[in-house]
Amino acid sequence: MLPEKLDKDTLSLEEELKKANSFEAFASSMDNSFLSVEVGRDLTALIKRAKIKKNKLCLEADIHENYCYQIMTGKRYPRREVLLSIFLALRLSYEEANEFLRNHGYPPLYIRRKFDAAVIYSLVHHWSVIQCNELLEKNGLPPLKKEAT
Repeated sequence: MLPEKLDKDTLSLEEELKKANSFEAFASSMDNSFLSVEVGRDLTALIKRAKIKKNKLCLEADIHENYCYQIMTGKRYPRREVLLSIFLALRLSYEEANEFLRNHGYPPLYIRRKFDAAVIYSLVHHWSVIQCNELLEKNGLPPLKKEAT
């Protein structure tokens, strides 16, 4: 079940913030409804749920192991494309991937973007990162990025 504040639209929340007596009062009323910035912690929970070893995940996501571990420990904040690679390696559903993206402040996958549509197709069909990158390349789109530069 979603917290009450997530059911409210952004404009309503902005109005509440403007009318609040203090930021602390507003923040207190939000409880646990702020977006999570704990990407590493939450990814680690997904990895445990998937029962996949971290080194295998890094390999399947086609992400350098050192960088992958830095993400999981919260030392690095990954770009969206890196998360998408991890989602493919974890075999997340489209809905799970979008929920994670939204809850962590990333733009969700959007079917009207050709790149996103190819990733959605790959998620729905449980494709690997390699298969997704082949689909992206075949359609003249950039590949999923391995890591930040």
